[in-house]
Amino acid sequence: MKRENIFKGLMFFITLLFAGCASYTPSLVKLDTSSPNVNKQIKGDLCILIEEYATPEKCEKAIDSDLAAQGILPLLILVHNNGPQSYEVKVENILLRAGSTTIKALTPEEAAGNAKRSAVGRALGWSMIVPIIGIPFAVAASADHTSKVNKQVVEDFTAKSFQKGILIPNKEQSGFLFFSLDQERKDISSLLLEMRAKNIVTGEVVEITVPLPPVTLKTTKGGS
Repeated sequence: MKRENIFKGLMFFITLLFAGCASYTPSLVKLDTSSPNVNKQIKGDLCILIEEYATPEKCEKAIDSDLAAQGILPLLILVHNNGPQSYEVKVENILLRAGSTTIKALTPEEAAGNAKRSAVGRALGWSMIVPIIGIPFAVAASADHTSKVNKQVVEDFTAKSFQKGILIPNKEQSGFLFFSLDQERKDISSLLLEMRAKNIVTGEVVEITVPLPPVTLKTTKGGS
C-alpha cells in the first residue's frame, strides 16, 4: 500500500510537471477583407490583399507568439487570379521593401525558430518545488515534451505559410509570410510589399506593389 501511494504521488507530481511545461495553442485564421488593417491592390488579372499580424493580440491568437517582439513581421496575404490564364507565384519573388533596402521572406522554419519553447527553466523550477522529481529526470522529461511542442510549432508555421505554385483562373492562394523586422521600427506603414508573378501562357511578368497597413508596433526586439 505504501509503495502504491508513493507511485500515485509520483504520477501526480509528473502531471503537475507537464501542466507547467511548454504548450502551443494556435488558432485558424482567415484574412478579413473588411478589416481596416487590410490593404488591397489590383494590377491586370491579379489582386493581392495584405493583413498585418504584427500586433501581439492578433499574432498570439493565430500562432501563439508575439513575433514582433522577436524581430519578425508576420503578414497574411491573399492573391486572387481574376484572369483567364494561370500565373506562377513564387515566395522568393515576394519582397518587403524598406526604402532602398529589400528583405526576402524567411522560411517557415526560420520564423518558427523565434516561437519555439524552452524546457530547462521550467523543469528546474519544478524540481525545486517538488523534490521528489530529481533535476535530471525533470529536465529530461521537460525536454522531451518541449521537443514535441516545438515540432508542432514548425508544422503549424509551415501549414499556415504562403505556398508557391500555379494560381489557376478564378482561384486564390493565401497564407503567412514572415520578414525580419528592423529592431528600432515602431510603424510598418512605410514598408512596401512587392510581388512578381509570371503568366504561364505569355511569359509576361506582373509586378504589384502594396503599402502595408498603418499599424504602430508596441514592442520590437531590442526596443524599450
